[in-house]
Amino acid sequence: MSRSFKVGVWRSFMEIHHAVLGEIERKLSDRHRLSVSEFDALVNIPLAGTRLKELQERIVLTQSAVSRMADRLERRGLVTRAPVEGDQRGAMIELTEEGRKLLRAAVRTNAEVVESMFTDRLSKEELLALHGVLRRLKPEENPAAT
Repeated sequence: MSRSFKVGVWRSFMEIHHAVLGEIERKLSDRHRLSVSEFDALVNIPLAGTRLKELQERIVLTQSAVSRMADRLERRGLVTRAPVEGDQRGAMIELTEEGRKLLRAAVRTNAEVVESMFTDRLSKEELLALHGVLRRLKPEENPAAT
């Protein structure tokens, strides 16, 4: 198999990812006034809440970017922030009822786009095969990649 074919496959994968992510971004913004990063943050806040530092590790943004995002989400009434006892710099962040409600709607929007632009275009067999391939490529499931 030629190098150009391999790079072409990768390029196609990136183009599909870009198109689907772009549509998710548009729909989340239009329907819920959320960016993909804000959606990602909301999805990664457990029901019991989480420390801001742990959220930053889950969504791979800088500490200052997560803090600014938390400020925006707090101003919208989607999260609350509380100090962590014994840690002057630490903060706990929790979804409010309004945040949980918006998150449920945004999760449905995300799923609609993924289905319409990606999974509904593949057969069950193709999805199963793709799932197997992608599992092998994920670093945490591929010992050779670490």
